[in-house]
Amino acid sequence: MQGSTQERKIETNSILAWLKLFLIILAVWFILSGTFKLPFVIYGPVASLVISIYCLPLCKFKGIRTDRIYYVFNINPFRFLFYFIWLVGEIVKSSLSVAKVVLIGEKAMNPKILWFKADYDNPTARTLLANSITLTPGTVTLDIFDNGVYSVHALTDSAAEGLIDGRMQNKVADLFNEDIDFHPVEAMITEGNEIEAIPLSKRKYRGRAKHL
Repeated sequence: MQGSTQERKIETNSILAWLKLFLIILAVWFILSGTFKLPFVIYGPVASLVISIYCLPLCKFKGIRTDRIYYVFNINPFRFLFYFIWLVGEIVKSSLSVAKVVLIGEKAMNPKILWFKADYDNPTARTLLANSITLTPGTVTLDIFDNGVYSVHALTDSAAEGLIDGRMQNKVADLFNEDIDFHPVEAMITEGNEIEAIPLSKRKYRGRAKHL
């Protein structure tokens, strides 16, 4: 009985994920076409329907820590908008910091490699965090390991502090309704080229209600 309930839940979410994908493709169609003439009004929805049906399986992922099913676009658009606005602000602040480094020179730099653990279950959440870090000037994501450990290069002390305080990691967790165990770590490479995370200061963060 539990299995059938889970399948119904996944099926409902797949319909919602398809609808979001269809609307996104349709919006892009009309934005790029720039016209509302009858042929485009007909071809647009038909093409969007076919593309969304074909591409939906490519947007479905299994959880990294669980067997839950996730879809790329199955997030709250308003939360994503607020996150995007916040990220733009962080990019502007970091750009000013990097500009200061360019003007002052090496004295303002203190490059280092940082390691922290943010064990998202949703692969999209892990990808978004990695890309957000790289988009922010002064920091670059070097690698992500299966156990949720991130390796990041930071150009300055302020850039490093922005990663260690966990603000970005927690905002991504809120966006995807995830519970994560975030903490900075010391990393050690084992013989099998795997990563072993040694906690420095453990900080647990619980996001909002957890659901698909």
